[in-house]
Amino acid sequence: MRLLWTLAIFLIAINLISCDKSRPEKKRHPNKTVVVLCDLSESTRNLRANYIHSFKTILSSIGHGDVIVVAKITDASVVEPEIPINEAFPEFVPRDQMGNRTDNPILVQSAKEDANKKLEQKKEELIKIIQYILFAKGDHKRIMHTDIMSSLHVAERIFRNYKRDKFILVMLSDMIEDSSEYNFEKENLNDRRIEEIIKSEKAKNKIPALKDVKVYVVAAGAGGSTRFFAIQNFWLRYFKECGANLSKENYGSALLSFDE
Repeated sequence: MRLLWTLAIFLIAINLISCDKSRPEKKRHPNKTVVVLCDLSESTRNLRANYIHSFKTILSSIGHGDVIVVAKITDASVVEPEIPINEAFPEFVPRDQMGNRTDNPILVQSAKEDANKKLEQKKEELIKIIQYILFAKGDHKRIMHTDIMSSLHVAERIFRNYKRDKFILVMLSDMIEDSSEYNFEKENLNDRRIEEIIKSEKAKNKIPALKDVKVYVVAAGAGGSTRFFAIQNFWLRYFKECGANLSKENYGSALLSFDE
């Protein structure tokens, strides 16, 4: 009889272990680094309300474990000293009152609600920061030129510093490069000229490394449809050379979707 009981207990234990192994593991939601490059040149002054609307849409996708960084596009972007927003949100880890990890459903729910509340409060703070940057009145320097290309090197450094599952770059800009080297208001951006610019930038080792970065361009468009498509073709080609993924549906005057 004792042998039968021992065998029964052994079989039950084996069955429990087998069930535990067959139970699917809970998958961690992929986290992301979102870099927003904000064009503050005078040519974009009428686009600032669009910036705010787009930024709120972007923020709505930010969750626990994500990173959001906002940097400026100015007349000297790569040496711009200010990073207005640099926020790395911690992963959500439920803990009890003693600070130990817990899977107690009641404690997990309470901790989740508290973490979500703090997350939303922080997002409201970030919106106020962006509003101040875009609309603050006073004796601010007027930025008359736009160095978009060098701003992408800032994005490259940020992505290298914040390793996450996904990398997303959002350009809030009219995408009109107007720097010491190129002026897209005057350039004839046909296919030949586009290749010349890219070849020149590669020769100077100035193409940023943005491999696997998904790109959104918001507020693009100036100078009529012909110039719009010429500038769009340049950036589609340029980001491809950087190793990034910019598709036509994510390049336009408004952020139609941000399912990230």
